[in-house]
Amino acid sequence: MKPKAARTQMARRSRRRFTVHFGPDRPRHIGYSGNISSSGMMIRTIRVCAPGTRLHLEIELLRRTLRLKGLVVWAKGGEVRWLPSGRIGMGVKFIDPPEALMDTVAPIALEG
Repeated sequence: MKPKAARTQMARRSRRRFTVHFGPDRPRHIGYSGNISSSGMMIRTIRVCAPGTRLHLEIELLRRTLRLKGLVVWAKGGEVRWLPSGRIGMGVKFIDPPEALMDTVAPIALEG
């Protein structure tokens, strides 16, 4: 069984899949959210950036686009066949996310 802190952290994440455009200069690459929380997200993509890279992010939420900045904290590349499994991609910590981020994401996650 997972420790209580790990279970609590997982409970605060949304596992709904959102399209994410990202890039260091501008959001030109595409990926999909593996999970998202108020502090960061996992992006499923074959085009990973090195840890420490600052990213411009655009998350498509139904008819709305959420623009954020983030910092890559981990990255794992691999073959495209691993993409659906979540074994490849990168973890991104948001830089100055809006306080109401999960208030925006959570209702959409519940719809899916």
